[in-house]
Amino acid sequence: MPCVTVRGCRIGEGRPKVILPIVEQDLADILARGRTFAGLEADCVEFRADWFSGWRDADALARCLTGLRQAVGEKLLLVTLRTRPEGGQADAAPKEYDAFCRRVCAGGCADLLDIEFLPAGERLPGLIAAAHARGVAVVCSSHDFSGTPSCREMVDRLCAMQRAGADLPKLAVMPQSRRDLLALLAATAEMAEQHPATPVITMSMGALGGISRLCGEAMGSAMTFACAGKASAPGQIELDVLNPVLDRLRLESLS
Repeated sequence: MPCVTVRGCRIGEGRPKVILPIVEQDLADILARGRTFAGLEADCVEFRADWFSGWRDADALARCLTGLRQAVGEKLLLVTLRTRPEGGQADAAPKEYDAFCRRVCAGGCADLLDIEFLPAGERLPGLIAAAHARGVAVVCSSHDFSGTPSCREMVDRLCAMQRAGADLPKLAVMPQSRRDLLALLAATAEMAEQHPATPVITMSMGALGGISRLCGEAMGSAMTFACAGKASAPGQIELDVLNPVLDRLRLESLS
């Protein structure tokens, strides 16, 4: 599997890299959570800016990002403005969303930026290019909270993200049956085996999809989300449960 190296972290190699989301509204709470996460066994902190009450205010956003960069230390910092159509809190018009992305990249604090695939549409390649010009890697994401597309459709969507220039295509879907979970895992394996231009991040949400958050090294998903407090999506596993399982699966794969 190819790797994306960010701040010395080789995403796509070995054990799936663990992301912890911050879903707080106030600056003080966001920074406190960042300081707590800095001491935990995780690779990346995701700042869910759509929860932040000041995300529209350029100065407030800059203060928050600067504080978070200091708080999380050498952990990767992923910045995400999740819109309502993709399961988030932000009501952002296209121009507003694009301006947010460009502010984040210009600020020099983020290592990775989440850009939503379907809402961005034709604007996606330009947003990705703008991030890359500032040295920011792009997680291109797509979410389906109502069901799971076919394996073919999921693979096609992830490949389209690759063609647009994404460093880490990401897909999160909601299973309605065991077959849906298997379809997500099959799409992940197909990407790793037949379309290895980039690592991918995939997950099946909810309780039924929990296994998809654990088996990334075997199936081909390079990162996984855990929670240490508030979760940002259904089915996220507590960090102190997730890490021992990932360690054990890593040991078994090497034996």
